[in-house]
Amino acid sequence: MLRRRNRNALLKKIGFITIIVLLLWLIARTIPYLFQADTSDEAAAVAEEFYKYEQTGDFGSSWELFHPLMKERFPKSAYVQNRAHIFMQHFGVETFELEMEKPEHEFDVTVIEGVKPFSEAYRIRVTQKYSGTFGQFDIVQTCYLVEDGDEWTLLWYYPNQKNEDTSQVDKSH
Repeated sequence: MLRRRNRNALLKKIGFITIIVLLLWLIARTIPYLFQADTSDEAAAVAEEFYKYEQTGDFGSSWELFHPLMKERFPKSAYVQNRAHIFMQHFGVETFELEMEKPEHEFDVTVIEGVKPFSEAYRIRVTQKYSGTFGQFDIVQTCYLVEDGDEWTLLWYYPNQKNEDTSQVDKSH
């Protein structure tokens, strides 16, 4: 009879420990999802800030939110000059309306072919609705937000273009 009690006590202890381990495992699996909403919102806020600067023609401030790969691709002075020249002078627009889709969390993302993939990123599809000299038109662009150190930074998507020559900006204007 004493052995049966010891066996039952042992089974209760094993069951209790199993339940505790299972609960700890569930908690550990749930914690990252609690913070995911915050990171998604932070990434979306950077994209929104970038395009708000673009809407007001503050291309220097929007350039500051670029990932270093984008800053290599577009030197600041050339970016500011070309954005203003193309959109304001050529297209005759002063501002645009903006629509952003909800950010999608992705893993092992290749944003620029030939560049090491980012372990994780948020993809956001952005639609800029222009009204200018040539009528109304939309530009739809896929953007990625990745962490660079402690900050979220923005990259544009270049699916079939290697990061070979980053000085492809037209400097004739």
